[in-house]
Amino acid sequence: MEMSVQIVRNILSNWGSFAIGAAIQFLMMPFLVHRLGDTQYGIWVLIISFTGFLGLFDFGVSGSVVKYVAEFRAKNDSEGLTRVCSSAYYVFLAAGVLAFAVSIVMAFGFLHHFSIPREEISDARWVTLIIGLQIGLTLPLGFFTGYMRGIQRYDHVAGISLVILFARSLFIVVLVLAGYRLIAIALVHLVSTMAAGAIRAVYVFRADPALRLRPGLITRDALATVSRYSLLIFLYFVATRFIFSAGSLVIGYYLTAAAITLYSIPQRLVDELHVIVMSTGVLQPAVSHLDARGQNARVQQVLVNATKYSMMVVLPVVVIYLVVGDAFISLWMGAKYGEACYGVLVVLTAAAAANVSQFTSTQILQGIARHGGTAYVTIAEAAANLALSVFLVRRYGIIGVAVGTLVPMLLSNLIAIPWYTCRVIGLSLGRFYREGLLTPCIPACLFGALLYGASRMVKMDSWTEFAAVLAVCLAGYVFAAWHLCMSRDERARRLRELSITARSGFAVIRSLVLSMRSRVERPVP
Repeated sequence: MEMSVQIVRNILSNWGSFAIGAAIQFLMMPFLVHRLGDTQYGIWVLIISFTGFLGLFDFGVSGSVVKYVAEFRAKNDSEGLTRVCSSAYYVFLAAGVLAFAVSIVMAFGFLHHFSIPREEISDARWVTLIIGLQIGLTLPLGFFTGYMRGIQRYDHVAGISLVILFARSLFIVVLVLAGYRLIAIALVHLVSTMAAGAIRAVYVFRADPALRLRPGLITRDALATVSRYSLLIFLYFVATRFIFSAGSLVIGYYLTAAAITLYSIPQRLVDELHVIVMSTGVLQPAVSHLDARGQNARVQQVLVNATKYSMMVVLPVVVIYLVVGDAFISLWMGAKYGEACYGVLVVLTAAAAANVSQFTSTQILQGIARHGGTAYVTIAEAAANLALSVFLVRRYGIIGVAVGTLVPMLLSNLIAIPWYTCRVIGLSLGRFYREGLLTPCIPACLFGALLYGASRMVKMDSWTEFAAVLAVCLAGYVFAAWHLCMSRDERARRLRELSITARSGFAVIRSLVLSMRSRVERPVP
């Protein structure tokens, strides 16, 4: 029960952070598009997609930090933990220097090959360099994020991220209103990254005062341990990053910067699906803990239940995009964007739904260090994605790029990865499909039919009408999902875990309030 409560606490804190972060991003995107214009915003998206590959220079070490912190702490092996952490940190540090060096080459060697107006090239180069420096600092500072996740404090990671996001968004709004453009936005991202990293570093050293990160503690065995696990994660992350960035890169090369904006609007919405399910990405250290103790039956149950719960959360958002996505974009960005982007949204939503269905599977495999198969499948998917996107973009434009993403994603995530995962952990493939994937689809289909009917009866021309229709239909979905997807005993266990989590959260808040009150009431000497 203690581990399940911690998992629930981590997931709920991640979802809370996600909900607030999504609301901020929801408001920021139309603000930036309308203030900067389609071309400048398209350049920003292109540079972020381009430089985003630099984050892969951690070579998968971030995943190994999470796994081995959880594993060595479960075994009470402080010496092994220190050696692995020192090795991982200095790999991060070297990777950060390399990432910044590559960003310089990107800025002056490749950027001019994309469809960027001549007058914008100079600013685009500066933005590339600043974002490259940000990523170069993110890598070594990211070690501390990995350590916090390894000790299963995703809730504190989420809290720090939320504070930084508030501050970053506020400064960006002020600077853009004052007339500053892309360079100022990039500088805000750089400074906020440094602040977040410093806070997490202080947290880690306070949580584990015995932790030492010294070059002299690096050993060949520790480096081998980190590299063996990290290489396959690195390949997986490279392929995944390419899959989700290839669309903007292909459009930027073959079409225009303004076309990137039309693609990035539905892509932004689809990204929220990934963020929702990534908020449940707290299982890797727990699975490593269970695997270290030989509890394979519990690993199987985690896979089935976590897949089911993540799909229960994601599928209603999928249905909303498919049924009333055009109305949503029209209210959010403007009528012209609703019509232009809806087709791409439908295709990308179908692709994303398949992809997020296997997020739990990849966590399980990484937690037990059997993630090689997913790496190879994802590499093949990325290659097929690029080939199809390039072939289709010339004839069908941005919708062709979306289809190029969809087809390989369906094959890899609905066939290849489920088969491999179930074979590795000894789970029946039929049970996985039936309990993990098909069961949540039943209330989702009912929700889709209800939403479709309601959208035909009520014209959703304002946010009030849109929200009212969604609220009524979502209430029906929650009732159906609660009773159709879980047994009576399962509902009782989940309620008990939520109750324990809520009481512990209130206790923390109460202690903070009492502490602040005592400081205020303390007499001045």
